[in-house]
Parts: sequence; C-alpha cells; structure tokens
Amino acid sequence: MNTRVHWRCHEFIPLMAGVLLGLVCLPGSGQVPSPTLPPQGAAAAAGAPATPETGTGTGPQIRFAAPIHDFGRVVSGAVLRHDFVFTNTGRAVLEITGVHASCGCTTAGEWTRRVEPGQTGVIPIQFNTAGFQGQVLKPITVSCNDPRQPTVALQLRAEIWNPVELSPRYAILHANPERLDQARAVIHIVNREEAPLRLEAPQSSSPHLKAELVEREPGREFDLVIAATDNAPPGNVQGVISMDTSSTNLPKLSVTALLLMQPVVTVAPPFLQLAPGPLPTPQTLTVAVVNNGTNQLRLSDVTVNHTNVTVEVQETNPGRYFNVLLHFPAGFQIPAGQVLALTANTSHPNHPQLRVPIAQSRGPVAPPPALPPPPQPQPAVQAGPPPLPAPNAAPAPAAPGARPAAASPAAPAAARPARPPLELPPMPGT
Repeated sequence: MNTRVHWRCHEFIPLMAGVLLGLVCLPGSGQVPSPTLPPQGAAAAAGAPATPETGTGTGPQIRFAAPIHDFGRVVSGAVLRHDFVFTNTGRAVLEITGVHASCGCTTAGEWTRRVEPGQTGVIPIQFNTAGFQGQVLKPITVSCNDPRQPTVALQLRAEIWNPVELSPRYAILHANPERLDQARAVIHIVNREEAPLRLEAPQSSSPHLKAELVEREPGREFDLVIAATDNAPPGNVQGVISMDTSSTNLPKLSVTALLLMQPVVTVAPPFLQLAPGPLPTPQTLTVAVVNNGTNQLRLSDVTVNHTNVTVEVQETNPGRYFNVLLHFPAGFQIPAGQVLALTANTSHPNHPQLRVPIAQSRGPVAPPPALPPPPQPQPAVQAGPPPLPAPNAAPAPAAPGARPAAASPAAPAAARPARPPLELPPMPGT
C-alpha cells in the first residue's frame, strides 16, 4: 500500500517540473529579453548628403532666416539697409506679391518675385532715420501665395542716437494777419557729445520765416527762436531752418517750421445740420464766434430768415467770444426750396458779415392710411319648397257645396289612408 503510493508521488514530481519549466519559457512571460532594435537612421549611409527640409504639403511655403533685424545704435540721419533672406521650403513655386512698409521712411527695393522649391530669395529694405530719436520699430508686411501664411510680418529695430537733440523736433506757429508779432516757437537744443558744440547763424528757406539763436550754456545748450515776418501771406507757410555745426556726426542741423495763418474772425461750425424734419421735439444749435484780432468786435442784426426760429446771443468774453443759440420749435421743417441761414453783421472792416448755412434732411414719409375694404354683396334669399303635410294628418273638410277634388295622379301616396300599427300577440309566459 505504501509502496504503491510512493511510486505515484515519485512519478508526479518530474511531471510537475516539466509543466513549470514550460510555463517559464512561454513567450511574453517577461523573463526572456527581447532583441535590441538598432537606433532609427543607423542603417543610413554615413556619407549620404543631407536633403533640404521641405514642408509636408504640396503648395509653396515661405521661411525667413531672420524675420527681425536690429541695427543697434545708429546716428540720426543715417540711411540703413538690410536684406531679408527667405527660402521656399514647399513643393510649388513661391510668389511674393507685395511688400508694404508702415511709413514713407521705410521703402522696399526690387525683391525676388518667384522662387522655385528649395531656392532662396531676397527682400531689400531701406530705412531713413532722419527725424527719429530713441528706440524705433518699423514693421514690414510681406504678401505671398503660401496657403499657410499668406502674410508674413517682418521688423526693423534701431536705437537712434542724436549727437544733438532737439525738443520739440518741429516748430509750429499760430498767427493771424493782425498778430504776426506774437507768432513764435522755441526749439531747445542740447549737445550730447563730449566736445563743445558750435552753431553758425541760422538760415531760413522761406522769406516769411526768420530765426535767432540764443546760447544758454556755452557749447552745451541753445534756444532757436523762430518767428513770422511782417509780410507773411494769409495762407499757411512752411520752411526749413538750418545751421552748420562743428560736430562731425551732424555737420548740419535742420528744423522744419510751419506757420498756420488763421482768419481774424472765426466761426465754428461753418454750417449747421438740423435733425430730420419735422422735428419731433424742440432743438437748439450753437454757433461760436471768436475774435482773434487786436480790436474789440461787435455783432448786430443776428437773425435767421425764418419767423419760427428764435436767436439768442451770449457774449461770454466781451468783444472776443460769442455764443449764438438758435432755437427751433417742435414740428419745424425747412420749406421745400427755401435756403435757410444765420447771418450777422460785425464791426470788423475785413469781415463785415458772417453767414452760416442751415440744412435739414426730410424724415421718412408716412404711408397713407389703408382704405376700408369694399362691401361684399349679400347672397340672395331663396324660398324653399312648401312644407309637406304630416303623414297621419286627416284631410281638411271640404267646404259646403264644394265639389270634391279629383285625386292627383302625381301624388297617389298622399291620398292613401295611413296603415294601422301592427300588433303582435303576447309571448307565451308573459
């Protein structure tokens, strides 16, 4: 008994060992290491030439080597040039259709308009720094047929350094024929170089502008005073004031001056616009009259050529500033064909009368009221057939002496007597 059992256990042990060994060697058990793959691209030949990078699409693709260029620190007045280089990394011909700068100081030269796939092109840009100072950014927009980016933004940067600084950089003078002596502008000049600055006498390009140089601090700070001459015309005048300097970085200093001549008497606004008529509510419009002359101004006979318009004059600054108020009532509308205007007489010999036209657009015309619909004809009343006699009614008795009427052959059923109702015998058991 024991020997038999021992033999079976001895037979079972190698059987289980074989099963366990098979489980250990099954693929995917994680115990057998997988073969190591070679790195990607290792099979490529070491001496094979590198292919240019191309896009994944089928159209053209534009790529700039550097879309931003910084010139660094430059002297004001220098003309800077830079070539933006780009490559067509696509699979079709690239076309540059336009190059647009932000202002006239930045211009584009003749650029490469068609670039084959894998080839390069150039966009030359020129930037004139005259009149600039400090940090300056100039954007440029490039248009092309790249479907991914039809416009590309480029940028030029520079720090404009002025050996001689002007504040302000331009001179603007306001004057009128009676106050030319009061039209002045002052430009402050500061030397930023170590060496002292020497400025020659200023010269004006316009006979109606004059300039004078005042030295505030020897070799360092100056004031350039610009004024109008006595013979300045009524219109605007523009000129350039220039001076030779001792600076090698800026041998000539130039300042642009603008003289704005204003009339002695000004009216604002020059015309009036009413709300569309007829006015739903009252409306008031204001006209300002300003005297820029040397003498006092008087207004008289301030009227509007319409009896329903009320005019009120307010002299806020006696002889100098007037407010003319025009009051229009509700329902006001300028009659068709009439020209409406505000007029006023003045005491100035060169401006004897002021006139301000008044305009008004007509409101939308209301549609006429809808007419009531025409009356509809009533249908004619038709007489129905005479009522039939009751089926069980007895004939009316004949009048005495009257002959009985013959029976009508068309209605024999009407003369037949009514049939008595049918009576059934009682059911058995009831």
